[in-house]
Amino acid sequence: MHPITLAKIYNSLGLTLSSGLQTPLGSSPSKIHGNHHLFSRPELPGGSPFSLCDVSQPTDLFQIDSIELSKQPVYIGDAVLFHLYGEFQGSFTPNATMNFRVDCGSHCEEYGGPPGEREGESGEMPFCDLTEIEQPLGGGKRNETCPPVEGHALLTSPGYAWRMFFGAPGWYNFTFDAKTAEGDRIYCVTAEVCLRYEDEDENKRYRPTPARDCKWPR
Repeated sequence: MHPITLAKIYNSLGLTLSSGLQTPLGSSPSKIHGNHHLFSRPELPGGSPFSLCDVSQPTDLFQIDSIELSKQPVYIGDAVLFHLYGEFQGSFTPNATMNFRVDCGSHCEEYGGPPGEREGESGEMPFCDLTEIEQPLGGGKRNETCPPVEGHALLTSPGYAWRMFFGAPGWYNFTFDAKTAEGDRIYCVTAEVCLRYEDEDENKRYRPTPARDCKWPR
């Protein structure tokens, strides 16, 4: 097995990743087969590079109408807000989780991995701690609590392209998969993007590769 972690991406660029990220939290390789290719779904409305995951279904508890980012392009070192507009088909208990994953997406072979296989870094956070929910309740009232109630909603979550994690310019694939405590999917979105420094002099400090010279979003 050839694990494709952020450390491996960095090593292919002649870099060293901080020790805190060198061990993958998720150890099972993902394989890409046939119609389940990473980018088989169109991007969602809103102008962001995000699309629904292959595992997304019409039964997901939050049906996304559009996704907007508070800024684009996103550069290494930036903070960004994700705004998801859609409709909840029901409520759930407060102990839902957000699973997040970062890997090499469609560029794994460039980073030294075998065809059709990718591994990355993953983690989990409480959904309600990560998500601000606003809902109209009628009579001028708003629901701003989590978990939500059935109906239309705006979800806002923060994101950070911290330099300590994404020190090297290149392509990264992000997946955010929210589930209830019972394992029912709330939503799942994914995007492959180019992360670079806004200051071109910073980018030029790294070895010339196609990844170094990528452009947002991909």
